[in-house]
Amino acid sequence: MKIYPYLRVLWGALTVSAALNLAVLSSSMLVLMAANVVNLLCYGATAYVLYRLSGESALLGRAFPAQLLAIALIAFALICTQLAGDNVMLQNFMSLLSMAGSVAGLLSEYYLYWGLDERIIPHAYNYPARRIRWCLYAPLLGAMAASLFMLTMQPVLVLLAVAVQLGAQIVPLVLLWQYMRAVQMREDNPLTF
Repeated sequence: MKIYPYLRVLWGALTVSAALNLAVLSSSMLVLMAANVVNLLCYGATAYVLYRLSGESALLGRAFPAQLLAIALIAFALICTQLAGDNVMLQNFMSLLSMAGSVAGLLSEYYLYWGLDERIIPHAYNYPARRIRWCLYAPLLGAMAASLFMLTMQPVLVLLAVAVQLGAQIVPLVLLWQYMRAVQMREDNPLTF
């Protein structure tokens, strides 16, 4: 099966999602809710891609249910946000749902990137093995570094934290773009090595 068309959809969803993360800089609750809803649609597009790729390997097959779980938990958390009001218990429950959805999303990304990595050698993609895994590592490391800068609450370091976080979110887009090009070259010219 040719996977390049599905990787393009995945890359588009990740690009929109990364751009929406700029909404975090807004203090408007309406902007944040709209960004979350569009982000949820991007998760849906990713789930579609994972569904289509699920037959390609066991790891890619595991990514789809994990993504569905992430979507369900995050959607339920968004609903709880609307209902919470001043109810502290419901706000805490919403936070736990969001956290669980994030963990399920990370698990889905793990399966996705490791599944894509295991295709490199058997399909002779002109792409270094294990590099695609940095699509998972870079945002995690960027988030940890940004959190350390945010703890200081100094304006210069807060701006640095935002820059680090945005830079870390560009890494997966670049790496996936390079992977897509390698896949496209192999799928367009299957007999050349």
